[in-house]
Amino acid sequence: MLERNAVNTRDHASSGIGLDNRSISKNKRMFVDWHMRYKGFTQNYTRIRKSVAKLETWAGKHSPQLLSSFAPGLGWMGGESIPVRELLRVVSDSPAMRDFLILYHFHDGQRRIQRFFDFGLFGSYECYGQFCSLSWLPSRMLQVVQMSHFKILIFAWCHNTLNYLGIVVDCPESYAEQIKHHVVQMQPQSFRIVDKGLFGQFFDSYVDSLIHNNHDIRNGVISMMPNSGPYTSSSLSRGIRTTVSVMFCADETPRFRVYRYQVTFEIVDPAALGFASVQLKERYWLIRYGEGKYTEVGGAGVVGEFPFISVDEPFYRYCSRVQDEMEDLSVEGFEGFFTLVPGSLDEPLGEDIILPVPFVEVPVPLELR
Repeated sequence: MLERNAVNTRDHASSGIGLDNRSISKNKRMFVDWHMRYKGFTQNYTRIRKSVAKLETWAGKHSPQLLSSFAPGLGWMGGESIPVRELLRVVSDSPAMRDFLILYHFHDGQRRIQRFFDFGLFGSYECYGQFCSLSWLPSRMLQVVQMSHFKILIFAWCHNTLNYLGIVVDCPESYAEQIKHHVVQMQPQSFRIVDKGLFGQFFDSYVDSLIHNNHDIRNGVISMMPNSGPYTSSSLSRGIRTTVSVMFCADETPRFRVYRYQVTFEIVDPAALGFASVQLKERYWLIRYGEGKYTEVGGAGVVGEFPFISVDEPFYRYCSRVQDEMEDLSVEGFEGFFTLVPGSLDEPLGEDIILPVPFVEVPVPLELR
């Protein structure tokens, strides 16, 4: 459709007919304005349309709440509407940004009511009582923030934790080839960033990860930290699957690199477990740093709790943190195990059960100097 109409526009231009009120109709002038703005968007439109269709189909089956939160799209409105003018004001006219612009053609972010609940498009987590949900911002709420010599367009935001996703729209020339127009999370002051690639690649990959069940969905809420892939580990022992996933905390103190990790226990084979319930007793972590150094951390329970996991309630999840501790050495990853008791700590019904955690690498951020 885009290419067909583009030919018509070129025909007018080549015929020497002036593009004014006397030679073309009002509708034709509107199309010419539209064509000049969206010329070259054909491939972007096709790719993003496919990803949006897959996302809508997936959300309809797994998170109707998320699907209902999507606002109507801006459509092909040129620069006539205030939302489109605001969107174009903060987005550079670059081929690398066309996927981002086209996404708003289909949906103008998430609606205001649902946006501030649990159903952020880009996932949620709860850690030490603090809840974070990354919601997709509508065009009128997009803003560019200045971080020293970097300008970042914020398109996803959590008002509780100030976590965000943004696109680098301007940066020093020495970093332009590396991160300009990339989706990032940047830690203020320290300029440590997690680079997620160009927006189109990031969005396509994220939608595919949802479709392939790489993120847990509980009551329609997407877990921000994936259950498989890079920076995760998983094991299955005595019918209980233990999954650990890690992310860099761009919202934490810049003094250290801080990582948030999520541990999920789920009974997937009650027969292999052999008991109606188990209670978590102890944890043990071996945290590895550079140069072969490590520390050992252990203790009773997790985050002050001794949770039960049962056939009736087979799922338990908690979140905690790990950070650089040794001077001039950063965390590279960690491994360990959990000890569970059949029955309960007060009335054990058998020998302890050990749930191993294979080594999981942490996503060390890029350091911009």
